[in-house]
Amino acid sequence: MNKEIDNIFVDVRNAFRLLNRYQKRILQIVSYVREQTPYTDMWGSRNWYFDEIGKRRNSPDSEYAKLSVRKDMWGWDFLYGYIFEYYFGRQRIDKKNVEMSIFQISDDGYFISSQDKKHMTDIASFTPSEQSHSYLIFNLSVFPTKECNLWLSDPSFPDDEWDDFLTKFLSSSSDTKITRNEKGEVTILKKYEMQRFSSQQSADEVIRDFGRIAKDNTGIELFKKVFTNNNIWH
Repeated sequence: MNKEIDNIFVDVRNAFRLLNRYQKRILQIVSYVREQTPYTDMWGSRNWYFDEIGKRRNSPDSEYAKLSVRKDMWGWDFLYGYIFEYYFGRQRIDKKNVEMSIFQISDDGYFISSQDKKHMTDIASFTPSEQSHSYLIFNLSVFPTKECNLWLSDPSFPDDEWDDFLTKFLSSSSDTKITRNEKGEVTILKKYEMQRFSSQQSADEVIRDFGRIAKDNTGIELFKKVFTNNNIWH
């Protein structure tokens, strides 16, 4: 029994070391994609399914221990890389307002599960890992108006929240969703499996593919003609 428990914690240590290398590479890839655009910064968000670990005001030492933790928190609340959004902000491109982000979906097993009583805290209800996917999702909204009305929304489902919209897309077999409205706004979401970012050449192919989709559907030139190489694959 002790040997079995020892082996479990060997797996735990290996898992965290793997996650460290994985997350570092995702940050490098997302930054590389952003560097090929006019965007100069990025911010993080995870507002759809989990609470961010916030601060508590009544800590006995607000500088030393300031995070709010509870016994009923989900394990996913501590694993930001499970589902995370890198938001690039808004830029003016080809005389249009353009907002962009990239979603890190490390495991879609919950979303594509066909079990009736599935839940995010019950990983046994997920589709097996071998049949699930890891994605980077490119999310783009182009709009001539001051504010975007199509960001993570679909006019066909006006009562849906952002997480409802995202859940439907992640649960679908489609890898692309393009939404338009009468104001000339266009939103594009495109799933790319993370394996496609394993090399400089394949990552550049993904970027150019999304650039073509953006150009065909919005008329904008989203990416540079010549990409900046930061040698993350070497």
